[in-house]
Amino acid sequence: MVKHIVCFKFINNDPKLLEDTKALLLTMKNKIDYLIDIKVGIDFLHSSRSYDLILETYFKDQNDLDLYQKNDYHTNVIKKHMHEHTSSSISIDYEIEDFKYEIKDHQIGGDFYDSKKALFEAFFGDFYDFILTHGGIKDLEEHHINNKQAFYDYASWFAGGQDSCYAMGFAFHKYYLDAKTNATIESQSDQTFIGYCYKNNKYQDFINFLITFFAWWRNDEGCTCFDPYNHADEFFNSSWAALVDTCKLFYLNSETVYHWQSFRVKYALDHIPGVILKHPTSIDDKMVVAGYEFLGFTKENDIVFASFKRKDTYNYWEKEEKKIKKVCVPNYKKADPA
Repeated sequence: MVKHIVCFKFINNDPKLLEDTKALLLTMKNKIDYLIDIKVGIDFLHSSRSYDLILETYFKDQNDLDLYQKNDYHTNVIKKHMHEHTSSSISIDYEIEDFKYEIKDHQIGGDFYDSKKALFEAFFGDFYDFILTHGGIKDLEEHHINNKQAFYDYASWFAGGQDSCYAMGFAFHKYYLDAKTNATIESQSDQTFIGYCYKNNKYQDFINFLITFFAWWRNDEGCTCFDPYNHADEFFNSSWAALVDTCKLFYLNSETVYHWQSFRVKYALDHIPGVILKHPTSIDDKMVVAGYEFLGFTKENDIVFASFKRKDTYNYWEKEEKKIKKVCVPNYKKADPA
């Protein structure tokens, strides 16, 4: 692991400016996937030798540190702010021993993921493989997709000359799920990706989350009509809508999502259950995993274990969803484009 430390002297070390700078620096955690951890401290001694603020960042290796130095948000937002308000800085970069630990009853890459990006690449990587092995080679070739990276790129907002992640929906929704009114995950054929995942015990927690997230998103969006009810907030009612909104879940975050989305949607975008939000760097550190309560580290036979308890955050909101009065727009989105 690589630790990158920078100390800054400010032109004006006004306490409010320092607190605002600390808050700005901490935003990098949600914007730069390969940043393992970040710590920011403000000096209180104010001696002649003191620097005003310290930034500590942790990376897997030097390659990730190099990517961080070139990252658009780091260079265009963070560095711009720091250059504007600081008179000098010093830095040091050095390797530290990786903190080795295991997670009780969970596995990174199984039901826990190093980042939202890691979950995206695992889920859509498996979806790509599924399409390849289920008669979709021509469809992939038609959209000039010949590897997983190209498939990941096709899940983005402006792919295929369209916007809103529609391209992925139009191209591959038929492989995603069987669209039927009042359908359930149990009724899905294993000849669709969601059915295949269910039958093979893959992404179970994530797919259950997706079903709930989809209902929140569609109801906030105004797609759901209740006079008469059009089932638009049911995940299995439209394979196109389900795939498009899965792409949106990964593409957007709480800061970039539409202003009219509810708090529960904004929270869910940054807190997909099983995604590690903060990696520990020592046994005295805290590990943060979305949807779970961290119970602490224990040591057994020289092996350090992290323990977690599942929280009912999303279950609570799922119940609350049924109490929310839906907006009825009778002629709006009765049918999806697909």
